[in-house]
Amino acid sequence: MLTLGLFLAVLTVLIVVHELGHFLPARLFGMRVEKFYLFFDWPTKLWSWKKNGTEYGIGVLPLGGYVKIAGMVDESQLGKKVSEPALPAPDEFRAKPLYQRAIVIAGGPLMNVIFAIAVLSGLFFVYGVERVPLYAWEYGLEAVPLVGIQAGDRLLKVNGEPAYLDRISSPEWLLADPPVLEVLRGKDTVRIALSAAQRDSLLRRYTQGQEGLTLRLPAQIEPVEGGPAAQAGLQKGDLILAVNDAPVSSFAELRARLQATSGDSVRLTVQRKGQTFSVQVGLDTARRIHVLPAVILPHETRTLSLAEAFQEGIRQAYRLTATNLKGLFYLVTGRMRASESLSGPIGIARLAGKTYENTGWRGFLAFSAVLSLILAFMNLLPIPLLDGGHLLFLGMEAVLRREPSYRLREVAQYIGLALILALMVFAFWNDLRRL
Repeated sequence: MLTLGLFLAVLTVLIVVHELGHFLPARLFGMRVEKFYLFFDWPTKLWSWKKNGTEYGIGVLPLGGYVKIAGMVDESQLGKKVSEPALPAPDEFRAKPLYQRAIVIAGGPLMNVIFAIAVLSGLFFVYGVERVPLYAWEYGLEAVPLVGIQAGDRLLKVNGEPAYLDRISSPEWLLADPPVLEVLRGKDTVRIALSAAQRDSLLRRYTQGQEGLTLRLPAQIEPVEGGPAAQAGLQKGDLILAVNDAPVSSFAELRARLQATSGDSVRLTVQRKGQTFSVQVGLDTARRIHVLPAVILPHETRTLSLAEAFQEGIRQAYRLTATNLKGLFYLVTGRMRASESLSGPIGIARLAGKTYENTGWRGFLAFSAVLSLILAFMNLLPIPLLDGGHLLFLGMEAVLRREPSYRLREVAQYIGLALILALMVFAFWNDLRRL
């Protein structure tokens, strides 16, 4: 329920922000706005009310929202027998100058970009730039055999840049061609260039809400209050050396050992303040002892002024948008598999919940900014029904000095609808396949 609630909350905010980007300039330019809906009112609506000639409402289909502007040739006319539109009334979309219509259409994606920059800038201003330098983490990474990483390898660089935790926490680094990791293995520096198959395998991990590369943490624990470990007398800072006499060298290995044991309890060898002792600890039904890692990661923190935070917000928004564009290019050219990289509402909802669980409100707000940029980017694709498709027709009008025929736009709307439905079905199938 938490995952669903968080997903609906961020979806609601982003839809309202986007549609306000259309609504406000339309009103400013004197266009008659007939409807402003959160979610689609098909097959019916949940609630609506009218004010100043506009019907505001909430639909039952939570896949988007829309603003219906009088005189605009859009998806609302699909399936209806509409002849070539007559001369528009003064308050209709088609009666307004081309630049005003372009501003109204582009306003939705623009508002999503502004929202993302505002959120990112606010986070940078409040928290500064906090980064975890992986090159300074002495325990290195957990083994990832599929890309040749061995347990304890210290990550030095990602695509030629110093390795920070935030760089490997999202799949953006995989869009390099090829993605390259530089690790310190013992005294040797090893360069690992990922193949297309290895990149797809890591992408699959990210889309399933898993970590692509995982930090190797010592088996130093913090018992959860009331859990089996706390009840057995374990304390924060205790280091687990063995499970049933089988040595343990990391927190991940501790979890794996617990999962592999039989019986209702395990014997742990524990080190506390230089003293070693054994203790019997019960297991819950999921074979856990309810402990968290008790380690402090290295941090680099830099505070930012408001102007610097704004600049950093713009820089990050640009970087994320460029990454989206690069990812689309890789999909179109076949360098990345759509089955491994595309997620639908179910996948996004799961990611929203996992982001909140792992990083709290700070991380969740950053996630909403990223999602807002993706929404802006997707809407600007030149596909009929999307804002990019409408802008494409306005561009044709600017070149031809006349509106494209209604029949052409009608056929294009059907083609756009087919493309979007196919993409949605594919994304849903991807989500269900990963459950």
